Amino acid sequence: MRRFHIGSPEWSPPRVPLQLPLGFGSLGWLAHLIRKHKLDLTEVDLAPVAQACYDYWREVGDMDEAGDALATLAYLTERKAQRLLAPDPEPEPDDAADEWLAPTRLPDAYLRVAEQLRQREGARMQLFFRGGAVDPRDYELPPEFGAELPDQLWLAFKRLLEQRMPLPDAIPHRRYFSLHARMIEIRERLQGAAQPLPFDALAEDALDVLDLLVSFLAMLELWRLGHIAVRLDEDGCVWLSAEVSGG
Repeated sequence: MRRFHIGSPEWSPPRVPLQLPLGFGSLGWLAHLIRKHKLDLTEVDLAPVAQACYDYWREVGDMDEAGDALATLAYLTERKAQRLLAPDPEPEPDDAADEWLAPTRLPDAYLRVAEQLRQREGARMQLFFRGGAVDPRDYELPPEFGAELPDQLWLAFKRLLEQRMPLPDAIPHRRYFSLHARMIEIRERLQGAAQPLPFDALAEDALDVLDLLVSFLAMLELWRLGHIAVRLDEDGCVWLSAEVSGG
């Protein structure tokens, strides 16, 4: 008679002892061998397994282990039922419907129209670098670079970066930056100003590129949260001001 647990004499939980024609061991190790496809579940009689679980629960009285064993037994029962029950028969195809829906049965005029539509769609898609919209007639070409506020923000930030000192080759000590503290500093400065401040004022106290980058990220986060307003004047200058409605 083969022993369920191989290589180790310890019982695998659930520790319900089983005496089956296939071998003897624990319920946990039986489930393990079935999951590893070392035993065929269809050849295992689950009625003696259920009786062994019941006898073990009455003898030991451990409800936690009883719950584990019950879950394992339910798993084995469900898996065996799935293998024994025959699958539902597939519905027979309706030959008449398949013949009617076949593309070869469509009128020739429809096929020509469909091919023309595909050709026009392909030609239309080549006009738009983003792959085309749902309705290409509603598509609008993007404005030239520099005409929108985000473009001017990037140009202003690039100009400030060129004015800052470059990063040293060797950093003697590690510097720490607080984005939240910089956000508070910029917001308080804008709230205390009588009028909007130019974007260049953001870099007045920046020591180097890293310090300027932290200030720029803090400004973008304040703008995203609606705590500050960013506008572009006629000359292309960027101005910052505090929003009264910001929380």
